[in-house]
Amino acid sequence: MPVAPAQRTLLARRIQERHWTVEEFTERFNHTARRSLPGDRDHAISLSQAKRWVTGKCARPLPASRRVLEAMFGTDARMLLRPPGAPPDRDTALTTRDSVTDPCPPGDDGRFAAGPDEEVIRTHRRDLLSAGALLAATGATLGPADRAARISRALATSGDDPLTLAELQRGIHQLTRIYAVTPHATLIEPVERGWEDAEILLGACKTSRVRQDLELVAGQYAFYRGRLAFSMGDDRTALTFFVLAAQHADSAGDTLLSGSVDAMRAAVAFFAGEFSTAATISRRAQRGAHPYVVAQLASSLARSLAQTGDTDGALTALDTMRDNIWTGPPRPGIEPGNEEHYEAFSAVTLSYLGRGDQAEQHARASLALLEGTGRHVQIAGTQLALARAFLHRSHPEPEQAALAIRDALTAAEGNNHGATTDRAAAITHRLTSNPDWARLPTTRDLTDRLPNPRLPSPETSV
Repeated sequence: MPVAPAQRTLLARRIQERHWTVEEFTERFNHTARRSLPGDRDHAISLSQAKRWVTGKCARPLPASRRVLEAMFGTDARMLLRPPGAPPDRDTALTTRDSVTDPCPPGDDGRFAAGPDEEVIRTHRRDLLSAGALLAATGATLGPADRAARISRALATSGDDPLTLAELQRGIHQLTRIYAVTPHATLIEPVERGWEDAEILLGACKTSRVRQDLELVAGQYAFYRGRLAFSMGDDRTALTFFVLAAQHADSAGDTLLSGSVDAMRAAVAFFAGEFSTAATISRRAQRGAHPYVVAQLASSLARSLAQTGDTDGALTALDTMRDNIWTGPPRPGIEPGNEEHYEAFSAVTLSYLGRGDQAEQHARASLALLEGTGRHVQIAGTQLALARAFLHRSHPEPEQAALAIRDALTAAEGNNHGATTDRAAAITHRLTSNPDWARLPTTRDLTDRLPNPRLPSPETSV
């Protein structure tokens, strides 16, 4: 009597209930998967791949395998590859994929000639794409022949896959809806997974219309990954993904995505202290910009010009922002340049221009519009703008500034945007550099909350 597989997964239990060995399960899977790929091509897994699934060592199969597993057992593939009795995931996933973080280990025994193991293909493609930017780029140490083999295996996957494309598009719209109210660390894995899946499908796509759709969705996921990196204080990764997103936007011919990328690249330049560069990027991107991003680009230009001392230019840019407020729903890409955004960036710009009294009014209007929304990045940013406004009033109010910084840190707490902490530390340094302000209880409490305050760099001028 064959030994039944250990019940480390629900799949193992289902196999045991049917009195199959893992070998028999593999054969039945491959029989079910015949002609399941686009173009009526066969799909197959190896025995070693089946063993990884059964023992719980790999819980992230690609769409073709998920569909076969669900057809065989009538159970969601994510649940099959988890321990028996595990509770369902919370409904926060951005796609239909599971939330397991461990990637499938590379390697296979080569017993099935129908094609390379799909999880191995996934790893090869990921290694190729990462290029040291984010994921472990194991391909970087390989010779040219091995690297070419990895590319070949990645491109030999399945061709057009309309169902997975639809899932990825649905994921982008869900991401647009929840991005501003979700902790960033929660979003990294599903965003990366969506990006990887889109790149894999794009590499194998042969239909021009589908390819354009895949270019766009791959660029959107890359853009959101760059936004996450930027807010978390990782500018190098952010810039890498923004450049990639721009390439996809150009290929797709999508001006909304390209304009969103330009706005974020201007932000990277601005917070690196490259104010003239940020202004140039914003001004150039305004030509032919999608209506959705016009106000965003104008706000970026306004704060950049304010930092260069161009008061008239900054105020003109604020007028452009006001005249192009977006009144529709959010769309995939940058945050909408709506009324709240106008108030917030008016506060930012006027603070940099030294008009703290006016800036305070706009900051308070922004916070009133944000009340109860849970949009943590926007709330934190406006609180910091309010803190600057207090310091740039005709009669500075350092105690109120310290309280606003505290509220910014509270909004950021648990939401993983380290950039807020860096900018809060810069304004706090301004407070502590004044002996009278440094002695205030609110300032001392703030320095206790920032255990390692750093000296402000040029980009964080207050």
